[in-house]
This record gives sequence, C-alpha cells and structure tokens, in this order.
Amino acid sequence: MTIDEMLENSNSVAIFGHVRPDGDCVGSTMGLYNYIKDNFPQIEATVFIECFPDSFRLLNGADHICNEYDGRKVDAAFLMDTPSFERIGAQGAVCFAQARFTCNIDHHISNPLNLCNTNIVEPEASSASEVLFYQLSKNKISKNTANSLYLGIVHDTGAFKFSCTSKRTMNAVGDLIDLGVDFTRIINETYYTRTYKQTLATGYVMQNSKLALNGKVVYSYITAQDMEKFGVSAPDLSNVIDTLREVSGTEVTIFLYPVNGKYKISLRSNYTVDVNAIAKEFGGGGHIRAAGGDTEMAPEEAIKKIVQLISKQL
Repeated sequence: MTIDEMLENSNSVAIFGHVRPDGDCVGSTMGLYNYIKDNFPQIEATVFIECFPDSFRLLNGADHICNEYDGRKVDAAFLMDTPSFERIGAQGAVCFAQARFTCNIDHHISNPLNLCNTNIVEPEASSASEVLFYQLSKNKISKNTANSLYLGIVHDTGAFKFSCTSKRTMNAVGDLIDLGVDFTRIINETYYTRTYKQTLATGYVMQNSKLALNGKVVYSYITAQDMEKFGVSAPDLSNVIDTLREVSGTEVTIFLYPVNGKYKISLRSNYTVDVNAIAKEFGGGGHIRAAGGDTEMAPEEAIKKIVQLISKQL
C-alpha cells in the first residue's frame, strides 16, 4: 500500500516521532505533514512531537506542532523515525492503540518490524526522511516538503559525512535540490550555526572532555547545574556530540547530559565499534555508528561502564 493510498482512506491523521526529537525526526514528520497539506487538504493532520531546536522552525508548519498528544481519535497514525513504542514522544503511544490504521516509517536496525499495521523500515537508508522521500509521489512533492526532507537527511548524515550516506541518499538530495530546496539556508542555520549560549556550553563540554583507551575514546558530560549556568536546554545540546566527535584519532565519542531526571547517553563511532550494541545495555538502540540510551547512574560511573564495553569490542 502506498502512502497516497493510506491517506486516501483517512479524514484525520496524527504524526508522531521519538522522544527528544532530532533533525531527522522533525524533518520526516514535517515532510509528511506538508505532503498531506499540499495534496490532501481535506485531511485534518496534526504533528505531535516534543520540544525541538528553535532553528528547525524555518520549516513550513513548524509553528503548528503540538508538543503533547491531546487524546483525539484519528483514522491514521504515522510513527516516524522511531523503532519502539517506548521511544514514542509526546505521550503518543495511546493513539496507536486506538487508531484505525497505523504506519511506521523508520531506518533503525533495532526496529522489530511489527510496531504498526504497515511497517516501512529500511536499515540501509541514511534517515527516515530518505525512506519517506522514496515512498512519496515525486510529482506531488512541494518545496515545503522538500525542505523538510532535506533537513532530516542533512542531520542524520552529519551533513553527508557519515557512513550511512549512499548514492541513493545523494540521488534523493539531488532531486530535492531540483525542487528548489533552500539547501544553503537549511544546512547553515540548522546544522553549522549555534546561538552564543550554545557556543559557550559546547566550549565548556569540550574543555572538560577526556580521552580513554589510549586516545580511542573521547568523552564528556554536562550537569543540570552547568546547563542552568549557561541557560541551555536539552534541545540546545543536540549537536554537541558532533563537535566532540571531531577530536582526531578517536574511534568512539560519548556525551551525557540530563533529561527528565536521567542522563541521556549519545554514542558515535567512526569505523569499528558497534555502538548500537552498547546502547542496548542501557535500554536504548539506534544504528551501528550512532546510538543512544538513558541511565540513572552518575555520569562518571556510566562512562566507565561504556568504556569497558567499548574495550571488549576493540
């Protein structure tokens, strides 16, 4: 069943992403939202995702996003960039229990492929935004939809640096550029630039970073008190892991920051280590080269355990 066929049978649609939404989560949810608004104006479509970086508000329709599910019943519920019900954001799990039809569009290798009535999951894809692009009718993709999908692909490929970037990914990007996507603005304003307070917080994290395993691991963390001092929130720290990853000679990058009383663990690897396997030890998951989880352990204690798991792989 195509996306168009799913939508043709729906009068109301709810779109969800994962907790702590990143660029791909916002890009894929807003990509589907704009596609619906452009081609199925009779459908009442709503995006439910949690707080996200303000820079993403350049996407059309972002100001209409709801941060918490309001309990409404819908004909169809779409779950984007999310590999488990435990990871659904905006308290949206209940919606999938009562929706007439559900669809999961994802690219995580940890996805069980059975979350919804229809599961379109491509672990080889760079992003959920790439998966969605190839499911949409190309002649119906507007500039607003293209902007959203481009943002998602940019962020999950690290601006096309990560190993998940493929020829298929770049073919999609080329098609999006042909559709008039604002590629310079999107990549500059949402990926490469940060606010002054974000810059100060990132500098603090870098200054307090440490190496382990003979320089193969770089790690750092920030506390709630530090975040208060710099005036930053969790969404403001979403790109810190990529800056930390730039330390030469390292294989794995670890960054921890507090979210909802726990520490969010972000993991990245370059060539060898399967960080998805490590994230599973903390109830998380993701990809071989990029994954995350949560812990109630103190940061130094959690990092010590993570380094031990990395050591076994190396």
